[in-house]
Amino acid sequence: MSLDLNYREVSKIFGAGGKSPVEALKKVSFTINPGELFCLLGPSGCGKTTLLRSTAGLESITSGQIFYGGRDMTSIPPFRRNIGMVFQSFALYPHMNIFENVAYGLRVRKTPETEVRRKVTEVMELVGLTEELKRNPSPAGLSGGQQQRVAIARALVYDPDLLLLDEPLANLDAKLRRYMRAEIRRIQKATNITTIFVTHDQEEAMAVGDRLAVMRRGVVEQIGSSDELYNKPNSAFVANFIGKMNFFKAELTARDGESAVARIIGPDFELEAGRGRNHLPEGTAAGSRILVGARPEQLSVGLRRVEGAIAGKVNIIQHLGQFVRYEVSVDSAISAQPFEVDMPGLVARISEGDDVYVTIKKSLASLYLPEEGQGE
Repeated sequence: MSLDLNYREVSKIFGAGGKSPVEALKKVSFTINPGELFCLLGPSGCGKTTLLRSTAGLESITSGQIFYGGRDMTSIPPFRRNIGMVFQSFALYPHMNIFENVAYGLRVRKTPETEVRRKVTEVMELVGLTEELKRNPSPAGLSGGQQQRVAIARALVYDPDLLLLDEPLANLDAKLRRYMRAEIRRIQKATNITTIFVTHDQEEAMAVGDRLAVMRRGVVEQIGSSDELYNKPNSAFVANFIGKMNFFKAELTARDGESAVARIIGPDFELEAGRGRNHLPEGTAAGSRILVGARPEQLSVGLRRVEGAIAGKVNIIQHLGQFVRYEVSVDSAISAQPFEVDMPGLVARISEGDDVYVTIKKSLASLYLPEEGQGE
C-alpha cells in the first residue's frame, strides 16, 4: 500500500554553532500524497537534494519532523526506512553482473533464493530488460539508459515504501533523457510507489511529475501541477523558472479586488490584469513599481505600430519546429533583458536586425512584485 509523506517545519542548518552556518532548509512543510510522483525543482543550492537526503535519513535535520504514512521517521536510521534510492551516478557495482546488482538488496535481507530469482525476473521485465537479463553482463556492457533502468530495478525489487530519485537523468544525452523520463513515469505508475524526483530541469519536472514543488534558498515557493505552475505562477521567480517569462517595468495605477491596472513605463500605456493574473500582495499601493509578465506565446511581433506596441529591434530568429522565436531588444527603460516572442511561423518581411513592434495579447499579462534586481 502506498504511503503519504509529510514534512512538518523541517529545517536543516549546516555548520550550526559555527561562524558561517548555512540554512539549507527553512521550516519546510507540505504533504506528498500516496502513490504520487512528486518533483522537487529549483536552481543549484536551493535545498532540494538536502530535503531528499533528509527524507532518506542520509542527513539529520536540525528541527522539524518527517512522517511516512503517519509514522514519525525523523530519528529512524536509513537502513530501517525501507526506501529505494536511485543516484545521479547510478552507483552500480562493476564487479557484479546485472542480476546480482538487482538482487543485492534482497540478499542483504536474506530473502530465499527462489524468491530472489522470481522478484528479479519480475522487476527486470517491468523495466524492459528481460533480454539483457538473459545475457546477464556486467553494467559496463550496457548503455547509459539500460544502466539507469538497472538502478531503478535495484531500488524497486524489495518493494520499498518510498522511491527517491536524485537527478537520475543528468548523465544521459538529450534524446535518451526524453525517453527515460517517460519510462520512469510508466514504471512509477505501474508500481504506484510514492516517489520523489529531484531535478533542476523544469521541462523534465513538468513532463514527469504529478505535482511540482519549486524551491529557492531552502524555502518552497509554490506547489502545484505543471499547468498550475506554468499558467498561475505566484511570483516573478516561479514565473521565470517554470518556462520563460518576459518582464516589463511598470507602475501600479489602480486596484479593484482581484483585478489591477498597470502602466507600462516607457511607451506609457495601461493594461488590466484580471482575476487569476494579479499576483500582487494585498496592500500593494498605487504608485508602486511592479512587473508585468507575459510568456513568449502571449506576445506578438509585427511591422505595424498599433496601440500599446513597444518598439524594438530583432536580434535573433530561431526556427524551433512548431514555432519561431524572435529575440527582440527594447529600450532599457522598459526591460533590462531582450524579449522572447514565439510566433506560429515566420512573419513576412521581418529579418534579423529589423525594427519591429511587440504587443501583449489582450488580457494575458500578469502582475508581480520585482525581486532580485528585476525592474531596477
